[in-house]
Amino acid sequence: MSVRRLFAGVAATSVLVSTAALVAPAQADPAFTPVASDVVGAGSDTSMYALSYLAEGHGGLTGYNAGRTTGRLVSFDAKTVDATGTQTNSATVTLVQGASPITRPNGSGAGKSLLHGAGNNPDVDYARSSSGLNAAEKSANLQAFPFAKDTLGMAVAATSNAPVTLTPAQIVGIYAGDITDWSAVGGKAGTIVPLIPQAGSGTRSFFEGELTTMNSGVKVTLSKAVKEVQEHDDSPVKDDPNAVAPFSVGRAGLLGTLRVTKGFEAARALYNVVRQADVAKPEITSIFGPTGFVCSPAAAPLIADAGFEQLLSQAEGGACGVATQDAPSLATALVETSTTVAAVSKVAGALEITATVGGGGALKPQGLVEFTVDGRDAGTALLSGGRATRTVTGLSAGTHTVKATFVADEGTVFSGSVSSEGTFTVAGPKAPVLVKSSLKETFKATNAKGKRAKGAVVVTLANKKKATGTVVIRDGKKVVAKGKVKNGRVTLTLKKLAKGKRTLVATYTGPTSVKGSTLRFVIRQR
Repeated sequence: MSVRRLFAGVAATSVLVSTAALVAPAQADPAFTPVASDVVGAGSDTSMYALSYLAEGHGGLTGYNAGRTTGRLVSFDAKTVDATGTQTNSATVTLVQGASPITRPNGSGAGKSLLHGAGNNPDVDYARSSSGLNAAEKSANLQAFPFAKDTLGMAVAATSNAPVTLTPAQIVGIYAGDITDWSAVGGKAGTIVPLIPQAGSGTRSFFEGELTTMNSGVKVTLSKAVKEVQEHDDSPVKDDPNAVAPFSVGRAGLLGTLRVTKGFEAARALYNVVRQADVAKPEITSIFGPTGFVCSPAAAPLIADAGFEQLLSQAEGGACGVATQDAPSLATALVETSTTVAAVSKVAGALEITATVGGGGALKPQGLVEFTVDGRDAGTALLSGGRATRTVTGLSAGTHTVKATFVADEGTVFSGSVSSEGTFTVAGPKAPVLVKSSLKETFKATNAKGKRAKGAVVVTLANKKKATGTVVIRDGKKVVAKGKVKNGRVTLTLKKLAKGKRTLVATYTGPTSVKGSTLRFVIRQR
């Protein structure tokens, strides 16, 4: 699997691992003093943030310890240092209440040494490890619970004399002392400063094994130029254009200060190691076992936030939580997502559809959302901040069914997901707003005997424009006058009216954009 899996979108010419979503915590020691019933561990620098996240939560997600006061998952940091190499956390730790402080375990080997032999410490229940069990640890009947996949690469400064790519043969030559200048491997001139983690580091053990593999099975004798540094400390690398060090790509992602060269990557499992006698204890299996929290879907985004991939569960044919002394399968699980859909019709014949994709902690899903309306393709939209919006037009008024499908970017750790169908109403065309009209008449109130009434009807429009159209005057059902309106006025002579008081109705009909109106008035015919 590519080292880009967790960090989609990094530069194509090099793996500059940097993401604003992932930020390493200042420290990961527990905020409480553990008690004897807690599950206490220490060891590997590589996975210390992952265990901190799993214990206490991260990115808005809760960890195993939520709501617990006993039986908690406890993880003590390895040694942390500042830019000058000075240790920034305490030199000693108190594992449980009432115990004497011990030297802070620093690295996989230091953690595992507390589980057996002369260094056996009953206050330590597990050890974080980024390397498999060696012969002595197997003989001591230690058992390793694999839980995550990491990728090891070669890290250099963001601005470095190193080339974009380092081949396995070149890496062997650098650490054996046969290649000493970056110009010899296609980089800029500069004396190479090869670095390696401290003795007892799981990353060092794993890298030395990879050097042997890259050297056709022959162990590489390290050059005197190789300097020991604290595992995964970026300070000796990030400001030195000539430095190079084996580095967890996941940890480099948390730091965001390094470039990981192309040409070499080696996948490895991360473990939590326990004594054989503790393998089946409920407090251990409920955390590290195949159905424990660390291998549950709830843990996958916490592991991803630490820069790693959760191993596939045993139920799905994977190795997560299956205690072993051998290298496990590195098949990985995906972080589950969920998609919901909503829509609103703001314009006639159109729906503005929004899909919301949930899942992940600080590291959020990336990809496209595909929309359908009434089962037909309605286009796609890019997911941003967990939401994707698309406006679909040309729909008939009435109800329509809408569905959204999230398609994760290739290479990310997220699963796709599909919303349930939602039913939403599309607005029809709005009735036009008609211009109001009003009428006045100028007929005499009384007309002499034998005389036909004559007058005008004046039409006034609310928009101040001159009215056109037709006016009809009726006496009951009988039409007594009819004429066309010009410039807002029509002059009419009524037909002969019956003697007496007559109630007449003038009706105005204008263009389709104008609302008609009526006027009642009375004329007395002598």
